[in-house]
Amino acid sequence: MTEAVQRQTNRRYIYQYLYNNSQPATSEELAEALSLGLPAVERSLAGLLEEGMISTAEGGTYVIAPQGRVALGVFLRDDQAQLLAIDICAQELGFRELSIPFSHTPGYYQKILQCLEEFIDSCGLDRDRLLGIGIVIPAVIDQAAGRLVMSPTLDLWDIPLEEIYCHFSRYPVFIENSPNSSGYAACWANREKSSAIYLSLDRGVGGAILQGDQQYMGDHGRSGEFGHMRLVPNGRLCSCGRRGCVEAYCSTSRLSDDLGITLDEFFTRLQGGDGEAAAVWEEYRGHLTDTLANLRVCFDCDIVLGGELSPHLEGLLPELYWDLGEKTLFEGDGFFLQLDRFGSHSVCAGTALRFIEDFLQTY
Repeated sequence: MTEAVQRQTNRRYIYQYLYNNSQPATSEELAEALSLGLPAVERSLAGLLEEGMISTAEGGTYVIAPQGRVALGVFLRDDQAQLLAIDICAQELGFRELSIPFSHTPGYYQKILQCLEEFIDSCGLDRDRLLGIGIVIPAVIDQAAGRLVMSPTLDLWDIPLEEIYCHFSRYPVFIENSPNSSGYAACWANREKSSAIYLSLDRGVGGAILQGDQQYMGDHGRSGEFGHMRLVPNGRLCSCGRRGCVEAYCSTSRLSDDLGITLDEFFTRLQGGDGEAAAVWEEYRGHLTDTLANLRVCFDCDIVLGGELSPHLEGLLPELYWDLGEKTLFEGDGFFLQLDRFGSHSVCAGTALRFIEDFLQTY
């Protein structure tokens, strides 16, 4: 191993140790923990300080500098776009919603890029420290073939991903679907768990199968499309063109768009004792807990509930637990259900976290 490679290896060990332990450490403590010579540790610390990757703390200790690297997530929806910036420690630096209806045109993507540049400036981010931009689309995506297979909510069918990539080429970019992105965020937040199922509830319904800190993607990268499991034979028409899918019953549109109100307005009415809202919620809850119970029986692991709906469910968990206790085969309670740590921002967070994880593995 050359001297230059050894220096970079030492830096990586020290940086990852500080990152994973989340506690300040002195140079002496680092030398002992990593079995490195003190002079080598001090040289590495000096280099990390110069790069802005770490900073000094009280008592001559060293800590991670959160904005040493940053990443962005962009969620392109039918009626708006969401922008999120996070630092290397997955802390939110800024969030913005843009009322820009989706259009698969150069003008639309140029507008999104312009707003991204303005967002970067407003957050005070250093572009030299930007790891990349993750773009999320509510779609079925075949990564191996480089194609977007279908996105009923955006009216996109069988297009090359390059038609989107090309508009953002000034930065490293990754494109994925919303359930996989949210699922990755759940993996990040639940690394101590051996496995879990992620169910995302937005206008579209999807999910991910999580195995430790990895996702099971399936043979074609399309696993976790729980929104298109058949829930009600010959039931409501789904956006995919089939009838009775989970998405036709558990989409947030059932609580908002179908009633001509926003999701916030629906839950305000529900909490206020509105009878119509209570009846709609009872029907919705029944279909949701049927879906959750089926997933529990199939996968026998915890279920993380995320998406646009999750921030509204904290106070409603007891009734969901009760319903699930009645419907699941092996449990008398529904405590296997938990809410997404990143809430309604999980879609953007998950795709940004992919760049952070890649950096941590390769720095």
